[in-house]
Amino acid sequence: MTRTVSFTALEEAIFHLDLEFTPMNIQGEIVTTEPIDLDRLREATATACLTHPFARARRQPTHELASSYMWEIPDAVETDPVSVATLDGTDMASLRAEFYGNRFDLTAAPPFRLLVVRGDGEAGGDRLCCCVDHVAADGVGALRILRSICQAYRGETPDGPPIDFETSRQVMDDLRPESLGERLDRLGEAAGQLPKSVDPPARIAGEGATDEDGWGFVHRRLDAELTDRLVNGRPEEVSVNDVLLAALHLGIDRWNATHGESTETISLLMPVNLRPREWFYDVVGMYTLFVSVSTEADDRETPQSAIAAVVEQTQRLKQRDRASAFQAALDMIPPGLPVGLKRQLPNLLHGAGSRLLDTAVLSNLGRIPGAAPRLHEDDPGRLWLSPPCRQPIGVAIAAATVEGNVYLGFRHDREQFDQEAAASFADLYVEQLESAVA
Repeated sequence: MTRTVSFTALEEAIFHLDLEFTPMNIQGEIVTTEPIDLDRLREATATACLTHPFARARRQPTHELASSYMWEIPDAVETDPVSVATLDGTDMASLRAEFYGNRFDLTAAPPFRLLVVRGDGEAGGDRLCCCVDHVAADGVGALRILRSICQAYRGETPDGPPIDFETSRQVMDDLRPESLGERLDRLGEAAGQLPKSVDPPARIAGEGATDEDGWGFVHRRLDAELTDRLVNGRPEEVSVNDVLLAALHLGIDRWNATHGESTETISLLMPVNLRPREWFYDVVGMYTLFVSVSTEADDRETPQSAIAAVVEQTQRLKQRDRASAFQAALDMIPPGLPVGLKRQLPNLLHGAGSRLLDTAVLSNLGRIPGAAPRLHEDDPGRLWLSPPCRQPIGVAIAAATVEGNVYLGFRHDREQFDQEAAASFADLYVEQLESAVA
């Protein structure tokens, strides 16, 4: 039996952005120490899809005059999401650009695909790349899919969601303001973004840019000393996320300075996981809204002043406990508006509308409970994730702390950097992290 459920306003917005601009997806990668058995991987993937309803969701074909898109949740998935490649005659950068650069057809389940890259792991092992459509899942959802696949591959029963499907879907509706005061607060937060249209935030200076479509990727793991200072050596009022944000503000400032670009306002888009604490790292779906964290040139004179400016904003956001501006914008869309008209809304971000977009994206998944996803017990447990980006936001970074290690995944538009410049930017960011926790 196939269940149907309406798109949330957030899912609609991400779907329209995906159609209008570059594909919106989440990157997830792990490496293995022995070759991956493809039949076993396909069986494990089918098991993961049966465990998580949204891991097998597909979009129902929709008429332009319909007021909403609909998801279908079939009992099983017939489409095989697994493919395999080798590095013979090509390189990993090219494989990634093609694998993550292709848009999903959401009318065909599942909303994720896997790529096994032979020989790109450790000690004769492989690399497993997982691409998850952002309409159907956020970073936590992508991690949950990858972890369940690994559990099933090892012969274990994947951890199921701790909450039933219908109740989990209600979470986003519960975020809507109930009182006039709440609505006014959210509209005020949304109005706070309008100054960007007059004085847009800084753009990261390009280096080695090409006219090629798609993204490049760079990965970094922090060393043990830096990780210990970042995770355990902070003042109580400063979070790991605060330090990560401040270091990126400083890194962009220093990068632009060395490239002869002036920097005034820097604004970072920060995804906020809105799952309740009892299932904060569970449930496949899109439960993330977005806020901006900004600094001015004076704020970035020292690492301490940058951290202070960031903490002041994130403390306010924690008290509000929701991404008010983005939700307010979604709430202003008239109910019942045909999807054919709503599909035109992303056009507002063309031209002058692009001035409203932030400088870069930083998504911190935080300290992930449990073990890192592994297909084999002896795999190193390295985890790389990254969110999407598009110009003029040319860089997006994801951070994840798992098993005491901090992993950083950098995604860059090819119109922003070449691979060498992206590596230099990543190294500069790590340097700023070191300065911030010194």
